[in-house]
Amino acid sequence: MAKLTLKCKKIPFKHPKTKQPGFVARVLTNGTESFDDICEIAGMNTTYAQEEIVACAGLMLKAAARQLKNGKIIDLGPLGKLYPSVSGKWVEKEEDLALTDLTPHCNYRPSQEIAEAIAGAQLGWATAKDDDKEETEQEPETPGNGEGGEGGDTQPELEG
Repeated sequence: MAKLTLKCKKIPFKHPKTKQPGFVARVLTNGTESFDDICEIAGMNTTYAQEEIVACAGLMLKAAARQLKNGKIIDLGPLGKLYPSVSGKWVEKEEDLALTDLTPHCNYRPSQEIAEAIAGAQLGWATAKDDDKEETEQEPETPGNGEGGEGGDTQPELEG
């Protein structure tokens, strides 16, 4: 398997707590591969038509969403797992924790293979040429939204 190389770009970003201007790194991506494109690639060298793969994958994802709604952890095999989760504020006393303070989320944990591929990636600074090639389908520049969404933003380490 080829080793992943991540090109990083320095972007201006104010520290969330101190509002002091500074910089964080953001990964430049090579665009987004659509669900249909992935299904087409998956069907290469098989006897399956792209439409059959789209239908099967769509049914699998619909079943996974249904089970996630039932509160189950979804094991997507070589992709990883989806977990129902909540985030909320910290309180000192148990009786002060209220459901209105919680926000439901879906967390993703990559498989060991994916986690190792990302952890073992080579890092390099992007050049002006790389910057021009990047497609602009990134998430808003909010580094470290902590939700593992598209855009490859880093989680800035906060001091103080």
